[in-house]
Amino acid sequence: MNRPLQLSLRGLGLWCLLSIVAFLWARPIEALLTPFIEGVVDLFESDYAAQVAVVDSKDGPEIEMTCVANRPLRLPNGTLVPFLGSFRCARTDAVHALAPLVVFGVGLLAWPLASRRELVRRLLWGVPLFALVVALTTPLLLSGLANTVLRPDTFRSDAQLTALLQPFVFMEMGGLFLVPLLAACLGIRLGGPGYSSAAATLRR
Repeated sequence: MNRPLQLSLRGLGLWCLLSIVAFLWARPIEALLTPFIEGVVDLFESDYAAQVAVVDSKDGPEIEMTCVANRPLRLPNGTLVPFLGSFRCARTDAVHALAPLVVFGVGLLAWPLASRRELVRRLLWGVPLFALVVALTTPLLLSGLANTVLRPDTFRSDAQLTALLQPFVFMEMGGLFLVPLLAACLGIRLGGPGYSSAAATLRR
């Protein structure tokens, strides 16, 4: 079997395996990640603090974010949220939120390995890169959704996107898949020296 086909089949197999894991265990996986997601959102936002939970719906588990006001906030419908008052501000599908992690896992593990030692190095680098992928995907998505609730006029054709909504739009336009792919490439490179030898093998 030629090397490109072998690589493709390995990637397909990993995609199927990780996708099954994401579908079957989305709820417990996201529950483990919610404290980290909350912390990252709180770094972005000053108007509110985030409370993130995984809830059930008729379509499956969803990630729901409740905003706790750090100061009095007036919602577009005229409702005044007092200091420490709360309101539901964002909600997204839990499986959808895991898609970048599936892409990251496939990219990191499907590339050929020169040795078992390289696999260990790649997995060790994968831990901080995994955290980076989580930080740059779901928290930005939830913050962006919350800001569309607080500031719906931001998406008018003549409005200028805020600094936070710009990365949110980037993520929705493909960044959710580009970021984990770049992180996987970085993990492969840092986990070398098998990177160059594996690339040479593929060219044969």
